[in-house]
Amino acid sequence: MLRLPLLALGLLLAFGTAAQAQDNPVIARMTAFVATYNAQDAESLAGFYAPDAALLPPGQASILGREAIAQHYAQAFAAGARELQFKTFDIRGFDTSAVEIGETVVMMGEQRIVGRYMHLWEVIDGQLLLTRDMYHVLKVD
Repeated sequence: MLRLPLLALGLLLAFGTAAQAQDNPVIARMTAFVATYNAQDAESLAGFYAPDAALLPPGQASILGREAIAQHYAQAFAAGARELQFKTFDIRGFDTSAVEIGETVVMMGEQRIVGRYMHLWEVIDGQLLLTRDMYHVLKVD
């Protein structure tokens, strides 16, 4: 039963980033991720990550696991992080995983932060989850 969704994931990812959100499961997940981020719901946001996921923020130690990731986002929201936007540049799909590269813009107080990210998405128990999330800052306006 899981084989059909995995095959569909592979076929959809093969079309690259030109596909719309309804046609590409990674873009659909990122769209939902951004909506959850912008709702400032740290617990729900952590649900986009695998239980043993790693978040690799710039200049900080790795953040491991959903609970620690939820705490990271709660602290970011408390510090003024808001209005996340994203643009995906590349998606490479494999049997049960995909690598996504893109850029983000987020407001932190009055500063506009532009960053680049790389995500590793994996199908785990029939759900597309982030297992690795690495980003860095390109500029701060």
